[in-house]
Amino acid sequence: MRPRDRSWAREFARDQAESAFTVILRRLLYRTTGLLAVAFVDAEGECVDYCSAIDPYEAKVAGAQLMVTMTELGARMARLGAGTSFMLTMHGTRRDLVVRRVSDEYLLVVLMRPRALTRRLTGGIEHAVTELRREAGIATPPWEPVVDSVRVELREAVGWAYAPQAYFDEGGERVGIGAVLGRWMEGAGADARVCFRVATEAGEELTLVHDRGHDRWERQRQAGG
Repeated sequence: MRPRDRSWAREFARDQAESAFTVILRRLLYRTTGLLAVAFVDAEGECVDYCSAIDPYEAKVAGAQLMVTMTELGARMARLGAGTSFMLTMHGTRRDLVVRRVSDEYLLVVLMRPRALTRRLTGGIEHAVTELRREAGIATPPWEPVVDSVRVELREAVGWAYAPQAYFDEGGERVGIGAVLGRWMEGAGADARVCFRVATEAGEELTLVHDRGHDRWERQRQAGG
């Protein structure tokens, strides 16, 4: 690791104005220890926006190089009949890298210290992809694995560690929870999922599921909902 690699908790001075994507990227940067930079990159390798604890130039160069890598990998995967490549994870002695395709034209690039890729971070990456698509008006690509991931606000609860008080829908609108109707567990240990049956303030009933290993929330509606 180079001496100028800084603590994940100390964001490097920006060299461009913040955008609507900055808060999404910053939330991911601070999600867990060990992250060095996150970048939102277009098809030309240009950095749309970033959030970094290292020199922004390094983050942008990494994003451009990894767009080339992902493009070449995608072509090779297609020739092998493996379909569309949408995620690449690389481990090195000095840095680990994750590249997650947001759409056919955009990538989310994550640079981190070795062994910093946890299930919590993986969940954060997936949630950031969902938020970036929503903010950019990008439709969910046909190759995307189907997971109805949502951002959830929590509150304190009697007898439980937490409970949901609201979630944000596809348009980013806050949907308040009027009542928690029930709570149960699926699985155990690191694979445990905490399920809340809730009624929204508008009266809709649905289930919010917290995948604790990935720290990711999913929304489950009734069939046809």
